[in-house]
Amino acid sequence: MNELSIKEIRNKYQYSSSDTWYARIVCRKFSAYFTWLFLHTPIIPNQLTSLMILMGIIGGIFLGMDGYLNGLIGALFFQLFLILDCVDGEVARAKKIFSAKGKFLDYIANDIIFISIFSGLIFRIFNRDYKIFDFSLFHNPLVVIFGLSAVVFFLLSKISSYYAKELDLGLSFKDKFSKVDSINAKIKLIMFHIIKNLNSPPTVIVIVTLGAIFNLFYFILFFYGIFSPLYWLASLIIRLRSKKK
Repeated sequence: MNELSIKEIRNKYQYSSSDTWYARIVCRKFSAYFTWLFLHTPIIPNQLTSLMILMGIIGGIFLGMDGYLNGLIGALFFQLFLILDCVDGEVARAKKIFSAKGKFLDYIANDIIFISIFSGLIFRIFNRDYKIFDFSLFHNPLVVIFGLSAVVFFLLSKISSYYAKELDLGLSFKDKFSKVDSINAKIKLIMFHIIKNLNSPPTVIVIVTLGAIFNLFYFILFFYGIFSPLYWLASLIIRLRSKKK
């Protein structure tokens, strides 16, 4: 392979229609440097995806440890997860290495990172005896319930999407938005896109990173423990209504 500059990597291999807003604005700024480095090694994309999964698991371990610094370290590993999520695709395009196994690993990685985050949050908070405003809803017994609710209903949403054949393999949000004519339909599409992205691993990682900085982990766990089942239920109702038409 010819020597590629950082600029060439960005121009030729960074674009992806599946990029999240955070990937475009933040992760791609750093990923080109990692890609340049890995292009000088025999490492293949699937190995990078496996490394990405490892970063997510390590991040969850640090997140589960007590202490402000451990929370920040966990968030840093989650950021590395997102950067490597960009890098594996860039390396695959540069080396022209594509496989069904790679796509499968990407899907699995998103599930693992979600489980890793909320398992870490459960261990972190359950071991700390958090009592916010001395309100019984925030006491330890419900920590596990909120955490399991977030994970279980996230996975149920993924399963529902799989059986409904909605794995985001079609049009990007920009393309869908351009095909919608009425203002009401555009507003609904924007709202659905925002709500859907709240449950995506990249957005969860951004929120957890902010939670690590401002020490708001319990509120994150509480929010997703309620949001995930509501999101699953709402998406299920929408799918059932669409099937009747």
